[in-house]
Amino acid sequence: MTSTLGSAPLADQVYDELRSRLLTRRHRPGEKLSLHVLADELGVSRSPVHQALTRLVSEGLLSVQARRGYFVTPVTAQALAESYDVRLALELHAAEQTVGRLGGRDLDELRRRFEATAAAISHAEWDTANAAFHELQIDLAGNALLSRFYRELSVNLLMQVIRGGRVEGHANLVTEHRRIVEAFEAEDLVAARTAIREHIETGRKIALEAIERAGGVL
Repeated sequence: MTSTLGSAPLADQVYDELRSRLLTRRHRPGEKLSLHVLADELGVSRSPVHQALTRLVSEGLLSVQARRGYFVTPVTAQALAESYDVRLALELHAAEQTVGRLGGRDLDELRRRFEATAAAISHAEWDTANAAFHELQIDLAGNALLSRFYRELSVNLLMQVIRGGRVEGHANLVTEHRRIVEAFEAEDLVAARTAIREHIETGRKIALEAIERAGGVL
């Protein structure tokens, strides 16, 4: 078979290709993905495809059913609402552990990551900078289990699916990031909690409106 991929590590290339397809919804919600068909289509063996599918299951973009295979995870209003509820709880908990307890280096890094979201031009730049900003909010709490749970929640990935490559309300989102940073710098927990709540509610609203426009599922 002849591979259609480039020269980077094969497993990573297959993962990147399939992840891109899922984020842009080239495969329908609930669609079954065949390991054999994907391997033939990409011109690779089944091993890197299996590795990629396993990674995508761990990110929540796919689900796996015993003896049935891999399926594209539908994004529903209920799933999004529940994810945002959990995200809010985790970010508020992290803030309670960090606001007023951070050194200058940590605060400088939080501001640097905020500035990266403000400077983002492309969709890919925004997705990377936005994830890095929010993950640092959590990581500053110094709780490895909390950080792992936050990453496994995959809200940022689900938002990429919902947006379909579009970043809605960029200026408003950046303003909300600034308010979070300023509250951390002022060591004001009340303001930090308010800013975090407002920002997460904005994301929830964007997501639910997009799902409604799509007929209730993406």
